[in-house]
Amino acid sequence: MAEIAVSAALGVVQIFLSQRIPELKQKKLISDIKQREQHTEGARDRRNKVQEIAYKIEDALEEFMVDVPEHFHKHKFSQALHDVHHKVMHRRAFSRLSSRINDIQAKINAIKELDPFRTSSSGVAAVASSSRAEGVLDPVYPILNNDELVGMERRTTDLFDLLIKEESRRLVISVVGPNGSGKTTLIKKVCESERVKGHFECHAWVPHSTSCKDTWEKICKEMGVPVPQEQIWNRICFGWSLKDDWCNSINILPDNGNGSRIIFSTCRRDLASECSNDIYNLDLLTGNEAWKLFCKKAFRGSECPEHLKEISEDLLTRCGGLPLAIVALGSLLSTKSRTPAEFQKVLDSLGHNLERNFEFGIMKRVLEQRYFNLSHNLKHCFLLIRLWIAEGFVEEKGDQALEVADAYLKKLISGCLVDTNTRDVQGLVRSCQVNNLVRECLVSISEDERFCKVLTRQNFDEYDHHSNRRIAIHDTFTNSLKSKEYVSRVRTLLMFGKENFTTSEFGKALERFKFLRVLELKDAPLETFPAEVVNLTLLRYLNLRNTKINEVPDLVKKLQNLETLDLRQTFVSELPKTICEVHKLVHLAVDKINEVQGRVGAGVFSGIGVLASLQKLSLIKANKSQRIVEELGNLTAMRKLGITELESRDGKDLCASIQKMKHLSCLHVTSRSKVEVLDLDYMSTPPSLLHRLSLEGKLRATPSWISELHSLVKMSLKSSRLDGGLIEALQALPCLMELQLVDAFNGKELEFRCNSFQELRKLEVEQSDHLHTVLVHEGAMPNLQKLTMRRCKNLKLAPLGLNNLTRLEEMHLYEMSEELITELDNLRTGEYHWMIDHIQVIHTSCSPVNSTYPRFRNLSSFARY
Repeated sequence: MAEIAVSAALGVVQIFLSQRIPELKQKKLISDIKQREQHTEGARDRRNKVQEIAYKIEDALEEFMVDVPEHFHKHKFSQALHDVHHKVMHRRAFSRLSSRINDIQAKINAIKELDPFRTSSSGVAAVASSSRAEGVLDPVYPILNNDELVGMERRTTDLFDLLIKEESRRLVISVVGPNGSGKTTLIKKVCESERVKGHFECHAWVPHSTSCKDTWEKICKEMGVPVPQEQIWNRICFGWSLKDDWCNSINILPDNGNGSRIIFSTCRRDLASECSNDIYNLDLLTGNEAWKLFCKKAFRGSECPEHLKEISEDLLTRCGGLPLAIVALGSLLSTKSRTPAEFQKVLDSLGHNLERNFEFGIMKRVLEQRYFNLSHNLKHCFLLIRLWIAEGFVEEKGDQALEVADAYLKKLISGCLVDTNTRDVQGLVRSCQVNNLVRECLVSISEDERFCKVLTRQNFDEYDHHSNRRIAIHDTFTNSLKSKEYVSRVRTLLMFGKENFTTSEFGKALERFKFLRVLELKDAPLETFPAEVVNLTLLRYLNLRNTKINEVPDLVKKLQNLETLDLRQTFVSELPKTICEVHKLVHLAVDKINEVQGRVGAGVFSGIGVLASLQKLSLIKANKSQRIVEELGNLTAMRKLGITELESRDGKDLCASIQKMKHLSCLHVTSRSKVEVLDLDYMSTPPSLLHRLSLEGKLRATPSWISELHSLVKMSLKSSRLDGGLIEALQALPCLMELQLVDAFNGKELEFRCNSFQELRKLEVEQSDHLHTVLVHEGAMPNLQKLTMRRCKNLKLAPLGLNNLTRLEEMHLYEMSEELITELDNLRTGEYHWMIDHIQVIHTSCSPVNSTYPRFRNLSSFARY
């Protein structure tokens, strides 16, 4: 009963606070204050006071939660003893909370008296009358001068070709690119060129404001016509810098069949796709163009001195090819002495110069403008792109949180605020980054917003301990934590770098982090699990990946708010039985790397089935004596499951459990040994959303249910050793894009028939010892882009029908027979070279045994002549 009372009390307190403080009820208020005259001292003071109150409310609630933590009891007797023992402690906690609430109310009243803005009924009404809402253009988009238009010639030509395209209908053209890439400059140069003026009867170039009426008036003024009731202009070319959704305005412009054109610029690719007929993607400056512009600004048109080349290249790299950033940096350097020491000072202080230097101030305001137009949650995700759900930036809970977080990432990428590094075969983002200068701006903004502080060896002494709830520490643990008292306010601790410290040192420092919610310790030099972590009862996210810990203590059960526990690439071989008492766990990842076995799972005890919120569980060992496989059927929210050391007798139970996981999207199953059979042909209704499947172990036959996986995108079979029926079972899967067969096919002929594998992009065949023929019929694998074959020692002939793979870009043949490599070499130089001319990259190597050929050969098209 005590637990129910505490939970109810928390709910009452939150309602009480929201009623007493209506203008703090919505997170949006602080965001609105930040946007309203954000660069004035008054605005900053208002923002800081409101934020401080929000922090005090958070502190009051979380201190109460620490004093009255949640407990899980299996038995009513232990629950009763707990209630008696903690009754007095709970009473004291309620008393302290009441006192804190009264103090908070007094501070709120003081703020209300000083700032009438917060007394408006809506809490945000005054923002509507701000200068931005009145349509006054915020001059943060500077136009580059003519001497700064490096690389514009080819861009203006391309854009002009789109403008004068022989088409009578009205066309809308969007110029898409990141902030500072020169979109506004390009459009102005094109729209005001004599070529455009001569082609259209009238034209206008208008910087867009937030008021549609104001924009229309500017357009009419530019063209020298009165503002009409209806827009009936003939052969009009409009251009403006688009920052908001103006698709509706564009659609009311006339389309009278006289070849009118509209050009707008935007950072948002989704908006461009929705509003325009043609999209011109403004690429960043090439290396030569960036260097030319840099020298023009930094050395005033002269060549870069030899002794400054290395440091100048480092500086230029920080600009990421953005013209505005290069101009800002070059203008700053032009005022410095031309010595390596002076240039190094600029490199070391780039983040600080965002505030102090005028040119960099412009660059920061450009990014701020884009940043402040983001939604409240997206702003926080942009500043700290990891751990969104643990931080609470994704308000949706349960099954929907991952989808919403993924949508946030897509919006940031679509808005050119985040760059994609790698994508998988589906086109989904696997890794991403931000531009160097954007990162500097983000660090500056996050410090201004009191959102996060980045601590390094150079700046740890400057840290204001009352400012931030989040700190990111780079190689300065000893200095930053061991002697500081400020850390009691910190909610997120991110540690990076390889500084050596002991577990005991870290544990002692961690005692002061009483209210941590997020603890990122990936790659930290920890030998054991820090015992002090289990006292962080508010912790939601704990990452110990790639550390040397070998066990998790039983007291992990105290972490009743923990949602994510990452123990990948550690030495943990078994999870404690008490892990089953951490009822809010959503993601539990654990494995260790074994040089012989590869990734090895961890053992778990019976009871894992009570963790009903689990969505990811990987990798765990199947343990028949503990009935683990049967219990998995209770985890109906599961999305990603990895299980190892499965025995043949477990197969039927595993299939029964998997059928209950209607949301399962990724499944990895490994047998106990290479000779142990994976007996998995017991599913009548496999999960319909399964899109990644990995089976590692001997199969008697391809499980019949695999051919029903119509959402399957990626499949991996290892050690299956199937003689036949494999290709027939997989060839009709409508979404399969990547197929990996490692010691999976034991037959002699691999035949891909017409119309098979219509969506396959990547195919890998390895260790098929009996394979001697690969045949590709016309119409098979029409979208294949990459073919990899490895250690197929009896394959002496090149795959027949390579010319049918018209979209094949790469072919990699490693540790193959000399006969095969010889045939390929003859093929590329003989009369049938056309069969492989379309393949851009061909890399080969022979088996090292008795080979007279080089270990590696490049037979790519660019290396043939």
